[in-house]
Amino acid sequence: MDVSHNDYMKWFKSNKEKKQFPKMIAVYLSQEYDMVLLAPFFVDESWLYYEQEEIEALSFDVNDEMLGESIKRNLNKFAEKNADTTKRNKKDWPAFKASNLKTVKEFETKFSRISISGLNEANIILAFDAETKSKNEIQLRTIISAYANNGELGDRLRKLHKAQIEMKIE
Repeated sequence: MDVSHNDYMKWFKSNKEKKQFPKMIAVYLSQEYDMVLLAPFFVDESWLYYEQEEIEALSFDVNDEMLGESIKRNLNKFAEKNADTTKRNKKDWPAFKASNLKTVKEFETKFSRISISGLNEANIILAFDAETKSKNEIQLRTIISAYANNGELGDRLRKLHKAQIEMKIE
């Protein structure tokens, strides 16, 4: 059977898997306000990641098992969705709105942010990246298997957060 190059290319393109993206959530923690906010993300066709409107709120002292379960649940909410984000401003920020604080500045001061994302589209390894107040934009990172048990995920997040708020990084 003789198959033309064009027929082969059509077959190849039609059987190509849809592009997968690394999953991502942001976790905002504030002991002062007794809150952990988990924000799942959407990604659009231009690879722009943005927070979904529905934010999960937990108390700061939630146990590690429940925290890990929540991390997995919110990673599974990750989806592809196109939206016009050009008209959004900081006051539209879903995590800020979920905090019920009066100003974005207060939210950014009182909450620490840790992003959790797959290292690639297979999402087998998760990277936890903690922002610091470093003038040189140094961040803290830990990686863990996406298949780690819930308690391990929650414990790892807490340890990274402790380092994030206690370490002095120039």
